Amino acid sequence: MDKRLTRWIAAMLLLGGMTFLGGCGTQNTTVNPESPKASVGADTKTGKKETQASARTLYRVGKNGKLQAQTVKLSGSQDKLPLLMLKELVEKRPQGDTTFPKGTKVNKVTVKDKVATVDFSREFQTRRGDHDTLLMLYAVVDTLTEFPEIQCVKFTVKGKTVTVLGGQDLSAPLKRDKKYIQ
Repeated sequence: MDKRLTRWIAAMLLLGGMTFLGGCGTQNTTVNPESPKASVGADTKTGKKETQASARTLYRVGKNGKLQAQTVKLSGSQDKLPLLMLKELVEKRPQGDTTFPKGTKVNKVTVKDKVATVDFSREFQTRRGDHDTLLMLYAVVDTLTEFPEIQCVKFTVKGKTVTVLGGQDLSAPLKRDKKYIQ
């Protein structure tokens, strides 16, 4: 049993490393909404946070009906990265990706006490089908919980709390669930 566990861990580490280096065979994207240059640190004269380029992992639905990791490069201040990640996931999806209903927009992401609250446009609530809805929800949850400051996610639409979507109870924030990840 111990050998099987060791082999499994080694295989997962190898797969994770290949995914990180290879980007799951998809093209990396750079998003830079704040500044044409990316740098690290803060401006000591103004105290403002400057943009920072970093590689991040988001989760898209793959052909097998599970979430697959994709590495993207983003530039922005640390507090804006969760919003930028979701805009990349939801609004800049690859052709043929139907995870999110057409026209869905991410309005805002706020983080407080390790809970991210994501506000979507009304199109978010038009998703039909239990399995498709679960994949959409966990694409968001698993993407955001890649950030150490986020442990769970609440959903709102135009500022109003969503308590049920596609048969899924959303009255409590959702935590990462690895069973949806390939």
